[in-house]
Amino acid sequence: MEQRKILSLATTTLLLIVVFAHLTGCGDVEDETVTERLRFTEFFLLPTAPYYRKSYIEHIPDEEVATRQVNFEAKIAAIQEVYTAFIKAYREEDMSALTKTLDTSQGIEWGTLTGTFHGWNNIKGFLEAKWIKTDCKEIQNWENWELTDFYIRPKYIKAPWEEASATGPMFFQATGSFECVTQSASFYLTNKSTKSPKWQIHQINGSRYFTDPKYKVPDPKN
Repeated sequence: MEQRKILSLATTTLLLIVVFAHLTGCGDVEDETVTERLRFTEFFLLPTAPYYRKSYIEHIPDEEVATRQVNFEAKIAAIQEVYTAFIKAYREEDMSALTKTLDTSQGIEWGTLTGTFHGWNNIKGFLEAKWIKTDCKEIQNWENWELTDFYIRPKYIKAPWEEASATGPMFFQATGSFECVTQSASFYLTNKSTKSPKWQIHQINGSRYFTDPKYKVPDPKN
């Protein structure tokens, strides 16, 4: 067992040396590009390293956070579009369409009125069983539902991708019956795309929902 640990550590160290040497040895690559590659390499090769030691964590002064120019209107529109597609797919019990709106990777959570489901396989099984008993198609005006109270956190703050939190109406099965009811829920979304924005819902009433004042999106009505 001890030999396996030593071999694994040696292999990881050697791999890191080779990768780092390759990335930093590219004479035509800009420093910013090299840093970007190193951050992703570190994140995926050393996922269990102490979080505070990882280089992709960006420490931004509060005054800089407040003055950064961000197109919040476009981001909110993209998030709202995903939310509407999610609600539509859920109401129509369309698992294929629903999956496209979700980030089903590790850490996905789905909170209900009675508990929380973890992991996509468990969540999928819960939904398939729930849809047999609970029908939400009678609930009207869902097309006008909107998310509010947005928080958007840039990538490399807590994770190497953009994150968002918001609240909005959600379908639930009533406690003690099969009736479909609506209540406000918290949504946590991720944007892991390296090209065009692709927001996906990762948690509903989950543990990663955040309300850090530094990342509160200004209310356009004020």
